[in-house]
Amino acid sequence: MTTSQEGIVPKIHTHTSAEGGIFANAYIIETQNGLVAVDATLTVSESKSLKNRIDSINKPLLAIFLTHPHPDHVAGVTNLLLGSSSSNNIPIVALDSVEKLMRITEEPKRTQWGPVYKDEWIGKWTFPNKLVKDRETITFDGVMYRVHDLGPGGDSDANSIWVVESEPKIAFTGDLVFEGTHSYIADNHLTEWLNNLEKVRELLVRDVSKIYPGHGKAGSLNMIDSQKKYLIAFSDAIKELANGKPTLTEDAKKELTSRIEKFLPNAQLTFLIAHSPTQWQQN
Repeated sequence: MTTSQEGIVPKIHTHTSAEGGIFANAYIIETQNGLVAVDATLTVSESKSLKNRIDSINKPLLAIFLTHPHPDHVAGVTNLLLGSSSSNNIPIVALDSVEKLMRITEEPKRTQWGPVYKDEWIGKWTFPNKLVKDRETITFDGVMYRVHDLGPGGDSDANSIWVVESEPKIAFTGDLVFEGTHSYIADNHLTEWLNNLEKVRELLVRDVSKIYPGHGKAGSLNMIDSQKKYLIAFSDAIKELANGKPTLTEDAKKELTSRIEKFLPNAQLTFLIAHSPTQWQQN
């Protein structure tokens, strides 16, 4: 990592949650004088582990960026701020759409998952305090970051990617791309997701050398093509198994799981396959 303002090359630390945290990634961007976190994990244990890793670097946390509002990426913000006199001391940066959906879904998610996770569920979320718009830039410690608003069409109703504008450029894509795990398609924006993959390919192809996904290992832009193939295979299988009906039978869900496991063997989070199309809408 260089120490001059120009040509800063950040160091990226990856925190990958265990299965209980849905294998979600959070990232720490380290520059000369501070750190920026990208997403914040799901559970009490994982978020405190991420906090300990941040503290071990012995540099101040300058900001937290959020890519989308799913709990496995945002719930842990509260614990990342432990030791701060106020959450307002640290910018929590996100799109307006991400902030709004966090507020809408916090209570339903607590009702749904609190009894499952028990003491591991983070009882109170901390919301963004710095809202940004599509293509807006923000700078910390001499490094410029640009957000791109994708709207619905990852695995959520609100999605963004964050690009580090210093060379070589890198991108944090949230759940636009999964690598080594099955995808969460329950929010039913599969057509928009495919469109966003094409949009992001065009957006990143000239500049970005590496992408950091919300689940799985970092890699090249070829991950976009792999995600597209997965979604098309998933869509084709559901359309055939649904046979014109809005939902899948239990037998159809089992068959769907079998087919997608064969398409992406040895991948994690197989439970997401049958969970995703509980109410399928033909695209």
